[in-house]
Amino acid sequence: MKKISILLGAAFAVLLSSCSGDEYLNTIPKGSTALISVDPSPTATDRLGQPQILENLLHLSGESSGIDKSSKYYLFVSPDGNLGFAAKVEDRQLLESQLNDLSKKGVCQQVTEQKNICFTRVDDKWAVGFNDHSLLVLGPVVAAQQSQAEQQIARYLRQDKKAGITESRMFQKLDSIPSSIAMVAQVAALPEQFATPLMLGAPKTADASQVMIAASLYNDDHVLCIQGAPFSFNTAIDRSLKAAAAIFRPMEGRFVYNLHPQAVISLLTHVQGSQFLPLLQENKALSTLLMGINTAIDMNSVIRSVDGDLLLSLSGIGEGKMRMVMGAQMGNTDFWKQADYWRQTAPRDFLFTMDQSDPSQKAEFLCGNEPTLSMLRRSEPATKTSVVERLKGQRMCIVLNLSALEESMAQTVSSFLTPLFGDVSMLIYSLDAPND
Repeated sequence: MKKISILLGAAFAVLLSSCSGDEYLNTIPKGSTALISVDPSPTATDRLGQPQILENLLHLSGESSGIDKSSKYYLFVSPDGNLGFAAKVEDRQLLESQLNDLSKKGVCQQVTEQKNICFTRVDDKWAVGFNDHSLLVLGPVVAAQQSQAEQQIARYLRQDKKAGITESRMFQKLDSIPSSIAMVAQVAALPEQFATPLMLGAPKTADASQVMIAASLYNDDHVLCIQGAPFSFNTAIDRSLKAAAAIFRPMEGRFVYNLHPQAVISLLTHVQGSQFLPLLQENKALSTLLMGINTAIDMNSVIRSVDGDLLLSLSGIGEGKMRMVMGAQMGNTDFWKQADYWRQTAPRDFLFTMDQSDPSQKAEFLCGNEPTLSMLRRSEPATKTSVVERLKGQRMCIVLNLSALEESMAQTVSSFLTPLFGDVSMLIYSLDAPND
């Protein structure tokens, strides 16, 4: 009987230890729209190296910070749109001491305690709360919202497992990605500039909250590389996304050298136009753009004739004046018979041309506005070599140029990326091959 009691006691202790180890995950709200996991352990091996998130976000350095560096960190976008960070606390007193030392340097406020939860404010924008098990950061928040943010942090810290993220399908999907930095996010949680092309393949009736991205991430020379694929928990939408992904083929690299520095976002791929056109027509934003261009030239016929590498560069997304520049290798040029008529109807600032100078190469059709269009004609590379190497051979890439974003949007994106990846000037999303 005594042995049975000892065994039961040991099992109960293990159960409590296991629950305690995962308790910090309950602080992440179940309704989060984006979730990133970060493995900070020395055994995590990928091209990112060791994440500097504690240093960048909380200015905590060194091995002894009070945070458990053997457990994953999590970044999330809360249901109300705040950026959150969750980590496991290893030593509450040490963490409090470290933050109080930083307060003497003006980095954060002196730590205060309310109902067994410690609070502070870091860099005058991050609300921080922690207890014996969990650290939670929310922001960026203005000083006037600090009290409200602390109340929200307190609610999250007291959540049970049912209200936390671990019982969500998003967390289960994230946990299946074999990467030291992994992400699952609703397209709706991403910048609109990035979200528009990511909706390619979804039915026009689909909402951006129904389309998800599952990906691994790493930072290389100030470029955030995202390798993944779209999916949906809605069976019909997921089937549509997977069917669309199958039409993209490995790029030969014709246009990877000519990304214009002023283009906010560019899509590069290798497609047969007759398969690609229906995807554009089902995309709400891009179909509207096509309708506008079709009043000047028969863009549907142009895209239907594509067979090879394709570049679409977009600007003005979200500003009510979206513009497109396109370069494409053509399978046939029958549509070019209409060119004289187009020259009479097209706006003066919208130019188009056909390059058929090399009989051994596919004809190339270029259209758009200056000066972006001129970049496609250049023979010398306009894109950094390191970026070119990431694009070559990929089936489909979306390139977001942060330096070309409006200042307010750039600050919003940077507030999400900088704590984890440091300074990032460009995002490159590359589509996984089918069945990867």
